[in-house]
Amino acid sequence: MDPSTQKAEVKRIFNRVAGVYDLLNHVLSLGEDLRWRRFVARCLRPGPTGRVLDVATGTGDLALAMAATGHHPQVVGLDLVPAMLARARDKAARRRARLPLVTGDGTRLPFADHSFDAVTIAFGIRNIPDRPAALAEMARVLVPGGHLYVLEFASPQRPWVRRAYHLYLGRLLPQIGGWISGDKASYQYLAETIMDFPSPTKFRRMMRQAGLVQPRSYALTRGIAWLHIAHREPRLA
Repeated sequence: MDPSTQKAEVKRIFNRVAGVYDLLNHVLSLGEDLRWRRFVARCLRPGPTGRVLDVATGTGDLALAMAATGHHPQVVGLDLVPAMLARARDKAARRRARLPLVTGDGTRLPFADHSFDAVTIAFGIRNIPDRPAALAEMARVLVPGGHLYVLEFASPQRPWVRRAYHLYLGRLLPQIGGWISGDKASYQYLAETIMDFPSPTKFRRMMRQAGLVQPRSYALTRGIAWLHIAHREPRLA
């Protein structure tokens, strides 16, 4: 699938499933997705701008979790899919949270260089066709020394866990996702993107190639999800 076709397919899928996206996330991860996002929020540290960008913010769960931390950063959410942003907007209004939302492409961020202390993206990087361009853009908008946090699924490293997980992805996830959303094919596509995502070692190499330094990865829930962290080189004195 060429990049423009994949981008159009991603928009189609998420516009269609936006209404049940949160429910399916919680059901299909047995509630672990909420814990993973809270973990990312706790990892954040304040910086000179007080600003955080959440790319592929979806319905806003990670952005709202970060905004509610003790540091109270100014969080901006960006997503390609208007229907997902509408859900995030409603959620922020119910919580009386200030959450600016922008419709945009992760490979062409509409922000100036050095605009944010941190950039996050949760379960979105695998749906961006040009990952090197997205990583380079996220590095560009970071302040010197600012951090990028990428939360993403991957195939577990242990063989028995990987076999069980691939069985779940290949058979159960499309069935359950299709039953709840009415769109089995979309969840088959999403399962394939998880199984095809690079290993943590390969993804750290991609982060370095994008100009980020000291990448490291942390396994969550037996390696079903990973948090990858790197930062932009600090400015020399």
